[in-house]
Amino acid sequence: MRKYVKPIAVVNSNLAEGVYAASGDECFDVTAYIHQSPQEGRGDYRIQVNASHGATDGHHSGAQILTLSFNQAVEFVDAANGTLNGGDNTSQLSISYKYHGNPSETVGLGDVVVRANAGLAVTGATLSCNHNCGQH
Repeated sequence: MRKYVKPIAVVNSNLAEGVYAASGDECFDVTAYIHQSPQEGRGDYRIQVNASHGATDGHHSGAQILTLSFNQAVEFVDAANGTLNGGDNTSQLSISYKYHGNPSETVGLGDVVVRANAGLAVTGATLSCNHNCGQH
């Protein structure tokens, strides 16, 4: 058995907000966090978005809308398997996805890539679905 070591918290004022977690508007719990900030040779932010679909009524889905909010305007660059739905060059992006969603599942939406000024932070994240996959 290993000896218990009490965890410590370290404050670093140079970092932007680490993780945004919230319940979605409907049936998703969403986390979004910046996992890569601009570095020499690469001027974009990469945001990982994960969601858990917990449809208590058992619905499936065939289309989803991700809404990300930021503390400043962002320029949309890319979203793995997603399509910009609106909000380019504003502080709120809307991205459409089309995949079959089961009533209970964990979804990793991959990188959302944006360009922005220094100090970018994710301030909100929701994922909604259409409650209809066309098969059930």
